[in-house]
Amino acid sequence: MSDKTRILLCGAGAVGVYFCGRMAQGGMVDVSVLCRSDYDVVKEKGYHVSSPAGDFDFHPAGIYRSAAEYPGDADYIIVTSKVLPEVDVPAMIRAAVRPHTAIVLIQNGIEIEKTIVSAFPDNELISSIAYIGVTRTAPGMIVHTDSGKLKFGVFPNGISAKADKLAQLFSSGKIVATITPEIMRARWEKLLWNVPFNPISVLTQSDTARIMADPECLQLVRSVMLEVAALADADGWTLPETLIDELLEFTRNFPPYKPSMYVDFLNKRPMEIEAIVGNVVRIAERLHVSVPHIFSIYAMLKRLAGA
Repeated sequence: MSDKTRILLCGAGAVGVYFCGRMAQGGMVDVSVLCRSDYDVVKEKGYHVSSPAGDFDFHPAGIYRSAAEYPGDADYIIVTSKVLPEVDVPAMIRAAVRPHTAIVLIQNGIEIEKTIVSAFPDNELISSIAYIGVTRTAPGMIVHTDSGKLKFGVFPNGISAKADKLAQLFSSGKIVATITPEIMRARWEKLLWNVPFNPISVLTQSDTARIMADPECLQLVRSVMLEVAALADADGWTLPETLIDELLEFTRNFPPYKPSMYVDFLNKRPMEIEAIVGNVVRIAERLHVSVPHIFSIYAMLKRLAGA
């Protein structure tokens, strides 16, 4: 029997394939995938990833249509599926969850962990933030454009031996993986970018370079960021005062990029409106914080999506 760590990737899209494919290159893990829409292509050819950090092919140890098909025990189940109301993650992974299995969420949004905690209260939950520009361009084909870092911690807070080992496994594949005891602070920091750029890219049909070059769009971005920062503060997570300017400068120097929500919109796929924007609006209502810019883009996005 192999002494490698057993990983099951659920939601084998661009983000999951890139990070788990890199991790597999380190030689310390067996990575299997739950694959639906790309199943036939991946079964025959695996994945091909184009990347400025070096192109590579990723051939999973196993390729399955459902968790029930996965043999043995997974040490980690890594979930990278879109956070959508119609996606039932507990049902998707339940057949493969064992008492020792750590569940890892690499997903966008805020307050996305509740359903996992409710369904698997005795399993360790590691919540993760991805900083990456990566897109699935065709079945089995992934294009990585820039960045590629992870930040994660035990939910709701803290670190653990399993989280530390996961960081080592990612590092073996040359992924920069940082552990934080305050994963909720990290989620608010990521929202500072996601809440403005994802919706505004859809509403203006623009990539990040066009948004940054338009004075009115840039002002809207800053206004939304200020509302996110105020809401994070009300939730007990004061963000660094310099972070907004740092993120804007980072985006200004980043290659022109279509945020994930815009890519989904262009491909007529469901967008993560509720996880990224709707939950923020609901937190604001609960904490009695005014977020007029965020509320406005949320209302427009819902109408655009036909909700």
